[in-house]
Amino acid sequence: MKKIILACVGVALLAGVVVAVIAGQRYYNDRYVSSNYYTVVPSDYDLTPVMHYGDDGKEMGLGVTYKLTAYNESGEAREVEFNIMEEGSGWADSGPYIQQGSYLLVKASNQLVTGWEYVNEEAIPAKALELLKAQGGS
Repeated sequence: MKKIILACVGVALLAGVVVAVIAGQRYYNDRYVSSNYYTVVPSDYDLTPVMHYGDDGKEMGLGVTYKLTAYNESGEAREVEFNIMEEGSGWADSGPYIQQGSYLLVKASNQLVTGWEYVNEEAIPAKALELLKAQGGS
């Protein structure tokens, strides 16, 4: 009888570990595994810095929030959002604001933007570039 109980406990523990590993992998993939998207900062985009606040309500500093439509190489659209904080603020994404007309490669997971970089128009896949130009890109 003890062996059966121990076996059941062992199976239950093993099942719990498997569920935790699967949930952890799913969380990691949704949060950190990113895909490439291409976007352009529109020529009329407002670059006025505004105060940003943390979850605790404390001021984080001035910055610009970029909310842009981006496209993958197949032309599938998605909204991307990220902040650039004022130079010298101490935040990882701080520095000069991204200027209007700039093309960007945005790396985005299902949940967030994991990074971005400037790209030349020539580096953008044809379908994405066609859609960016149709929405008013330079």
